[in-house]
Amino acid sequence: MPFTDTGVNTVTSQPLSPFPRTPRRPNPVFSDEYGVVREVLIGARREAGLSQRALAARLGKTGSHVAMIERGQRRVDLLEFCRIADSLGISAHDLVGRIAQQLETLKPAA
Repeated sequence: MPFTDTGVNTVTSQPLSPFPRTPRRPNPVFSDEYGVVREVLIGARREAGLSQRALAARLGKTGSHVAMIERGQRRVDLLEFCRIADSLGISAHDLVGRIAQQLETLKPAA
């Protein structure tokens, strides 16, 4: 799946620099696709009636850990995703299904 370049991590060379820098790859955390993941996680947490702090306690993490995920400052790996789903009382399979359904809306019309 291609990532959308948001331009957030684009670095341009400075005119006075003797060492021009090449542009960095776009960070997928800032992509529209990863935004869907974050929104689904936030929605599932709210549906479960949990605050960020309460979810963090269930995960054995700090409140800022969950806040950083929801702000897009931290990525979630597969194992953490499964733990989050379990902590929310939803199967990881169902949570992935919600994400896949939302991602379909981002696909350009053919």
